[in-house]
Amino acid sequence: MSKVIGIGFLGLGIVGSQVLSYIKENKDYVEEVYGMEFLTKSVYVRDITKKRDVDTSDIYLTTDVTKIVENPNVQVCIECMGGAGMEETYDAVMGAIHNGKHIVMSSKKCLAVYGTKIIEAANQYNVQLRFEASVGGCIPICRSLMQMSKGDEVTKIYGIVNATSTYILSAMESKKITFDEALQQAKEKGFAENNSSEDILGFDTLNKMRILLRLGMKVDVDCNDVNPVSIENINDESTNREEPIIRQVFYAEKTMQDDINCFVGPQILKSDSMLKNVSENYNMIFVESKHSGLRAYYGKGAGGRETASVMFDDLIDVVQSNYRFEEIKPIGCNCLSGDTFEL
Repeated sequence: MSKVIGIGFLGLGIVGSQVLSYIKENKDYVEEVYGMEFLTKSVYVRDITKKRDVDTSDIYLTTDVTKIVENPNVQVCIECMGGAGMEETYDAVMGAIHNGKHIVMSSKKCLAVYGTKIIEAANQYNVQLRFEASVGGCIPICRSLMQMSKGDEVTKIYGIVNATSTYILSAMESKKITFDEALQQAKEKGFAENNSSEDILGFDTLNKMRILLRLGMKVDVDCNDVNPVSIENINDESTNREEPIIRQVFYAEKTMQDDINCFVGPQILKSDSMLKNVSENYNMIFVESKHSGLRAYYGKGAGGRETASVMFDDLIDVVQSNYRFEEIKPIGCNCLSGDTFEL
């Protein structure tokens, strides 16, 4: 007989619906390979009457989040609260942790701001926490960083992690169109929200960088110490020539003074840079360590199905693993200008 794992959803938007579909589609696989059955017990939503892309006729829907986080039959909470405020998401996640639920998260902004507190609570209450979907779409970067730094030291992390800005800048180059035209195309293709200000201004990338630094370097950078540079003022003419290739990037490097040099914003890439090949909705992340050297991670950084796939992997992981996060330490940060380093 398969072991039944009760699942509770915190939010059921585009990504949440895809994760629920993934669970339904892989029922036989999970039973055969892992000897488990994922049974969705209840789902927190804002509007019970809303039409959804997944069948919920056999699932209890509620607008009361406590019905999920305090349900004794739920062992894992899958957080897909999307546009909810950070505080609402944080309260729901912490409520679940305090009630001994394992957590699979997707909300990057909440993780960026409250990640250290959430990690500390997960350790304290001995629950498993995963958040692969928060950075890099389907790229397994979080899982890699959680495992790679044993006996080694990550000294530098940099790359491209925002699909909206990448699509805009690559479209301006390849199609010889203006920023506004490229932004409109990104919205039509689903690579940009109606309000894409956080993507364009660089705050989405900053949030993701902060998450990666916690995992890779075990440090917490104060977002107020980094001033992202917007891509909205990129001159259309500069992207209508063969050169340069410009991408919104993040760059973080440990210094000899035990602090971090950081940059978030548009950067002209070197002629031989691997980042020049990143376009449309793809991401690329580089991690450099003292002993292991430089490693690269590449894949789709956006898309409901892609994001759902890594959240399903996280779900498998939280019920099988016993990972404990290392202590996260606050660290000073120096905000760089784009002309002080090359990529």
